[in-house]
Amino acid sequence: MILGIGTDIIEVKRMEKSISNGTRFREKIFSEHEQKYCETKKNKFQNYGGRFAAKEAFFKAVGTGYRGGIGFSDIEIINDELGKPEIVFSEKAEEFYKELKIKKIHVTITHIKEYASANVVIEI
Repeated sequence: MILGIGTDIIEVKRMEKSISNGTRFREKIFSEHEQKYCETKKNKFQNYGGRFAAKEAFFKAVGTGYRGGIGFSDIEIINDELGKPEIVFSEKAEEFYKELKIKKIHVTITHIKEYASANVVIEI
């Protein structure tokens, strides 16, 4: 059964501006692993934007928003061995979302020069 569907889109220039203003935004939103991944990419701001959009889409899909003290830093977007994006929870988020009995999270990210977008579908 589907718990929720979320989608988000962000302008890459907005992400570039936020990250270029210093490390505070980047460190608040993205894990060390996410930062290392994005920094290796030619179009790193598109990749940051895609991960940001995926986190936003997740919160929309789960329907709780930023409740229970859970925020952007408590979910991480990683790639499997084939490059498919996946969501990983921090210990705090894992406990919070365990009550929802989430079975599967489907994530897709896309980006072009000016926009990054993501969709999330959560199965219970």
